[in-house]
Amino acid sequence: MKFAVIGGDARAGWLAALLAGDGHTVRTYALEKAALPQRIVACTSLDACVYGADWVLLGIPAEKDGEVLCPLSVQHVKTEELLTALWPGQTLCGGRLGQDTALGAVRAGLSVCDLMTRRDFTVGNAALTAEGAVGVLIRESPRSLWRGCALITGWGRVASQLAPRLRALGCETWIAARKRGDRAAAEGLGLHACELREIPKLAAELDFLVNTVPAPVIEKETLERLRPDSLLLELASTPGFDRELAAELGLHAAAAPGLPGKSAPCAAAVLMRDTVYAVIREREENHGQ
Repeated sequence: MKFAVIGGDARAGWLAALLAGDGHTVRTYALEKAALPQRIVACTSLDACVYGADWVLLGIPAEKDGEVLCPLSVQHVKTEELLTALWPGQTLCGGRLGQDTALGAVRAGLSVCDLMTRRDFTVGNAALTAEGAVGVLIRESPRSLWRGCALITGWGRVASQLAPRLRALGCETWIAARKRGDRAAAEGLGLHACELREIPKLAAELDFLVNTVPAPVIEKETLERLRPDSLLLELASTPGFDRELAAELGLHAAAAPGLPGKSAPCAAAVLMRDTVYAVIREREENHGQ
């Protein structure tokens, strides 16, 4: 098959190399800062990259503010420009495709594959994120996870992967979740659980506070009660906790968006490739029925 890889972080470079290693034709655009094998054609124009491609692969997340995210390039690719360059029958694939982009692609006769809507991808991506988060906690804190105390907000994909890892490393781990069923699930794994409103009561005992909820659930009262040697880690998208207030209070806060692309880009690329192959197989099977 023919693949066009456009933009993206270190995962995209590894993905292009993996696809080429499997014998596919691969062209790239807006990835000039990535280390790519010589057999991959690095195009100087968007049209040349996507011409004849079966799949057009973007990064994770794929876009922001109407532009394809291209952190390894000086190029600026507008999503509207990309859609104009594509042909009916091609598949546009990426993570967190915007609604306007997805609808525009469908109207243009394209197939759309958003990796973040597939459970086989999101579970693996959460596992990689959790592993990377453990590394950040170890690196950024003067304290150890062993005999430490951590609280994670939420019980989504990342939190449910991260909490057991922290507990396995000897860290007393709390889950603060809104839903009673989520708290019960956490307790069933041997974790402690509390309601979101109870976080301030625990704040002074915490060595680590990890937010996975894309909402301001960590309030001012909590930040004021945290010890100066505790570590705040933001894993959620905006708004998350108030980092400016945390800085004013002298707290050590770290943000780690896109962790798989930073901590394990090769493994993350393997996950992307395997998911793309799974979609291709599913389409072939459905076509044969």
